[in-house]
Amino acid sequence: MRSFFLLGCLLAVVPMVPAWAQAPADSLPRQLPASSTGLTAFAAERTRLDQRGLAVLGGWAVGNLVVGGIATSQTEGSAHYFHQMNIGWGAVNLALAGTGYLAARRASRQPAADRATNVRAQLRTENLYLFNAGLDVAYLATGVYLLEKSRNPTASGSPERWRGYGQSLLLQGGFLLLFDGLQFAAHHQHGARALYPLLSRISIGPDAVALTWPLGTPAHRTATPAIP
Repeated sequence: MRSFFLLGCLLAVVPMVPAWAQAPADSLPRQLPASSTGLTAFAAERTRLDQRGLAVLGGWAVGNLVVGGIATSQTEGSAHYFHQMNIGWGAVNLALAGTGYLAARRASRQPAADRATNVRAQLRTENLYLFNAGLDVAYLATGVYLLEKSRNPTASGSPERWRGYGQSLLLQGGFLLLFDGLQFAAHHQHGARALYPLLSRISIGPDAVALTWPLGTPAHRTATPAIP
């Protein structure tokens, strides 16, 4: 949902073999999407989480554009460059939030109803937020570097510019790290509650694929012949 934001000199910056459980329907854990209806509901909730997060990101972007646009013309020195950089971040984040939100809305009209597609989408979503969190740490590190550079009297360029840009990077990187962390936690909790428990009950052996369902104290286990 977000790519590298380049501004300033240093801101470059299985298929799964099906296994059919023979346990009665009322013995299945309610949180597991064992049917296509449950999987569709799971996918719909995932896109809802995405839409909610992208709306927050879009609101943050609009705030940066409005505040930065007003303050840039009314400030000087490092504050001027701080708001100038925030405008750039706001424009990029708004474009990414808008396109991502529209994509999530399209996906919500036809939520995935099969387990394999949901697993791939879930892992892709979680990995994306983790990757973005790594970028956020890089933004923070770059912000610290620019602040240190602004204190170096022999550094090229304007110290006020480096200070303003560094402060902006610390603000934006800090917000985005919090945003990506919360989004990852929300999606991971959603998967852990409704999808991952089902996957943990699948085991594959040399001659069978088995799906285990808890039925009280003992475990009930059914197996189907493995597909060559």
